[in-house]
Amino acid sequence: MTQPDGIMLQTTPNNPTLPGKESRQNATTARTSPRILPALAAFALAAVFSTAAHAQVVGPKGRDSAKTDREVFIEAARAYLGTPYALGGSTGRGIDCSGLIYRAGLDGPDIQLPRTVESLSSYVEHINDQSRDRGDLVFFNTTGKLSHVGIYLGDGQFIHSASDGPKTGVIISKLNESYWSKSYRFTGRLFNPSAPSGPAVTDNRPGSGAGGVTDSTLALNMFPFSGEIGLRANVTGAALWDFMPGEFPLRGATLGGEITWAKNTQLLPGLGAGITWDSRTESLSVPLYASLAGVQGIRLFMGTQLHLLAASGLSKKPQFPGIIGLSWTSPPVHALGQNVRFYQSMEYSWFPDETSNAGFRLSTGVTLSYDL
Repeated sequence: MTQPDGIMLQTTPNNPTLPGKESRQNATTARTSPRILPALAAFALAAVFSTAAHAQVVGPKGRDSAKTDREVFIEAARAYLGTPYALGGSTGRGIDCSGLIYRAGLDGPDIQLPRTVESLSSYVEHINDQSRDRGDLVFFNTTGKLSHVGIYLGDGQFIHSASDGPKTGVIISKLNESYWSKSYRFTGRLFNPSAPSGPAVTDNRPGSGAGGVTDSTLALNMFPFSGEIGLRANVTGAALWDFMPGEFPLRGATLGGEITWAKNTQLLPGLGAGITWDSRTESLSVPLYASLAGVQGIRLFMGTQLHLLAASGLSKKPQFPGIIGLSWTSPPVHALGQNVRFYQSMEYSWFPDETSNAGFRLSTGVTLSYDL
């Protein structure tokens, strides 16, 4: 009836600059620190701007502060009544069962919930039927595995997006209907039963409790994992720039891919590679790095580089570390079917014996993320 849905600066005063780069004879250690201050300022401003932009996209509109998260969650879901069913959809043009939960979380209490039935079942606190309350999630097995979810409205009713049957799309059904009573599996609590707002404080998710994944930390997760396997693939394209006096700010571009582990964790380890052109060093390089990111978007990365091309006089021999940096990625904005995220980093990339301070650079671009 339904379908399953930081920066390291390595400088040596009085050493020569890069061959052929006489215009940077005065690019010495004394000028490195002044460049860092405006760079850090730009980094902070970019973070604030992106966060504000996200709030405008998904923030609650006209919410009555006296209402609980449960109430606004239900109201947001009801706003989609009559919307056609669309597998993978999460808009007023078409929506699936987990898409309805996802949109109700964003449109109502302004929380970003997992996007699949399975990940939602791991996210909530499993409770007994007698404790079921309005705004809890009800889960069903309609295909031989957990495959459908709805929002309990009280009085035995729930709102959901059905893919098959006499009525499809976003409708209200009763739990005691023959089909739903047979396929019903359990109820999951998303919000505190008595507190006016906020997600539930205890759960039975793997790793929850002391030292594990708790609701208080999950509430800070700007991009909850919504896949099945546990891997998140990130593809980032960005422009390289800096504040080098007498130089044009734009210095190159980079394109990279990264795989991180993102399931049931607050620290996301990852491995990545890419291709980078940097006009300051006339280099074409392949960075290879490991990273560690937090759920709030801050990420530290370090690795080496394979230099395919470099300016005359620069050694192309790999070294470690050859690149180190700190980045921030915004919460996603869903556009054209993609999770699009603003990306900003500051990093240091250098060659053996390079002393011109040309390695400090910033990177600004976008990241596309896919949960697998």
